[in-house]
Amino acid sequence: MQRTWLEDIAPRECADLLESSWLGRLGVTVDGHPEIFPVNHVFDRATGSIVFPTNARTKLHSALDEALVAFEVDGVLADEVVGWSVLVIGPAIEVTDPDTIARALALRRAAWAVSEHTHWLRIEPIKMTGRRIYLVEG
Repeated sequence: MQRTWLEDIAPRECADLLESSWLGRLGVTVDGHPEIFPVNHVFDRATGSIVFPTNARTKLHSALDEALVAFEVDGVLADEVVGWSVLVIGPAIEVTDPDTIARALALRRAAWAVSEHTHWLRIEPIKMTGRRIYLVEG
């Protein structure tokens, strides 16, 4: 018989997992219902925030219109017996500081398109939680 075992992940390790991931999901409310968008992000240790590029459409407007947004990254280890998830809640703020944008560009690992029309958002975590999920035999 198989069952699962959950373990909380410490905040420092949550930050490490955010930093090691390059694809996350942004959760916002659009026209009164939840929507999830994939985003190519970086974890900026200098500010302790998640930073990502977007265009001037639904993601940008919905994130800035809400008091708080949700952001999640997760993964499964190679043996497929252990998975993990990190959830961040916080306000999304448009980034206009050239140094912050330059730092985010330097940290990016995936080259999704950015241009002079790109907007940058930062999520300032007010809550960061993580869980590790084990599949246990017996």
